[in-house]
Amino acid sequence: MTRPYTRYSTLLALASSALVVGSVSCSKKESSETTSTDSSSQAADTKPAETKNTLADFDTLPDTTKDPRDGVENMGMTMDFTSPETVVEKLAKLLSESKSPEDIDKIIQIIGQQSISEEELAQLKARLNGTGIALDPTSPFEQIGELRPGQHSRYAIKLADKSRIFLDLKKEDDGKWKVENMKFPDKQSGLAGNDHPDAQTDALNYAHSFLEHLLNQRFEQARAMVDTKNVNDAKLAGLCIIFEEAQYKLDKNKPLRAIYLRDRAAGFYAKVSSANGKTDAQFSVITQRDKAGDPWQIYEINLDKLLGDYAKQVAGGDIHYSPLIKNPAGGETLVIYFEFDSDGLTPRTKHQLDIVVGLLKLDPNKKINISGHTDSIGSNTYNKGLSEKRAETVKSYLASQGVPQEQIVTKAYGQSQPRLPNTRQDGTDDPSGRRANRRTEIYLDF
Repeated sequence: MTRPYTRYSTLLALASSALVVGSVSCSKKESSETTSTDSSSQAADTKPAETKNTLADFDTLPDTTKDPRDGVENMGMTMDFTSPETVVEKLAKLLSESKSPEDIDKIIQIIGQQSISEEELAQLKARLNGTGIALDPTSPFEQIGELRPGQHSRYAIKLADKSRIFLDLKKEDDGKWKVENMKFPDKQSGLAGNDHPDAQTDALNYAHSFLEHLLNQRFEQARAMVDTKNVNDAKLAGLCIIFEEAQYKLDKNKPLRAIYLRDRAAGFYAKVSSANGKTDAQFSVITQRDKAGDPWQIYEINLDKLLGDYAKQVAGGDIHYSPLIKNPAGGETLVIYFEFDSDGLTPRTKHQLDIVVGLLKLDPNKKINISGHTDSIGSNTYNKGLSEKRAETVKSYLASQGVPQEQIVTKAYGQSQPRLPNTRQDGTDDPSGRRANRRTEIYLDF
C-alpha cells in the first residue's frame, strides 16, 4: 500500500541531498565538532536519575587515549548531586579506583572541565601513575569550611601521604551542587607543615591552617601567622592548653563558617568538638591584611564561648578556673593554680608548664615574669612567704626543663592582688573566689 506521505518523504530526501552537497566545502574539524556536540547533547538527554548514582554509572563513560581535554568542552557535569558531601564522596572513590591517565576523562565528567586547570590536570595525571590515588583509610575527606552558609563550601580529599586535594563547591539555582574548582596542595606556601593552596592569600585556608597548627600543638608555626601586636603569646599558649586538656578537634561538619569576606578583612566562626563528640563550642577568628593580594594575618581571637565550654568539661563548671585571664595592662596572662596552702605542682600544671617551656625555647633572649599569689586565709606575712614559694616552684620547674634561669623573674604579692573577692557580699566565705586567687601568673614578655 502506498503511504500517504510518500511525496513529502521524497521532497525531504532531495532536501537532505542538497544539504550534503552544500556541506562538502566544510572542514573535517567542523564536521567533527558537530558530531561531538550531537553526542554531548545525546548524553545529556540520557543522564541517569539523581537517586541512581552509583559507581556502575561511571563504567559507561567514554574511555579514550586522546588528551583528556579533547572533546569534553561541552561535557561538564553528567550527574546531579543534592549535597556537597555526595559530590566529594563520589569523586574520592573514583580517584582511588582510577588506574590510568585515560580514566581522567571520567573524573573530568564528575567535576566539569571548567573546574580544573592545565597545571592541576598535569598533577592529577602524575598522581594516578597507573595505581590510582591512595586515600587516607581512616578519613578520606573533610570539610574545610563554608564561604557562604548552605551555598558555597570547601572540602578536601585526604590522601594517604597526608596531602590533600581541595575542592570548592557551589549550589546552583536548580539546587544541585557542582564543583567550582579543584586545587592540589601548595608545597611552596612558606608555612611549615601547611599544604593549603594559596594559604597566604586565601582567608579561609589561612584560618583553617592556623587552627590546625594550634590543635596539633605546633606553636611556632601558629605564632608565625598572627599579628603579634593584637594576639600575644599568652593567648596562643592558653589556646594550646585549652585544646589539649579538653581534647578539642575541629568539628567535622562545619569547622569554619564565614561571617564576612572582604578584600582586607575576613571573619569566621570556628567550631570545635570534644573528643567524645558530645559537646561543641564556638569562637571567632578575624583575619586582616593591608591590601588585597597581601598575606593574611590572624588579627583577633574571641574565646568567651570557648572558655565557658572548657570550664564545664575540665574545671567542673568554674569559669574562673581558666588557664587564660585578662591582663589589666592589656592582653592575656597564663595562670597556674594551686591547692589550698600548697606550693606543689600537679600533673596538670606540669603539663601546662611544658607548653610554656616550648615557647621560651623559641627565643632565649625573652624574659618571663612570674608572680605568686594567695587567698586571704592566713596572715599577710605567711601568705607573702607562700606566694614566694609558689613563684619559685614554677621557676624551678621551668629551669629543670631547660629554660635558663636568667630568663625568669619572680615576684611575690601574697594576698594583696586577688583576682576575685575571697568573701561574698554578706561576709561569708567564697570558696570559688579563693580557688581563683591561689595562683601563679605568667607574663610572657614576647
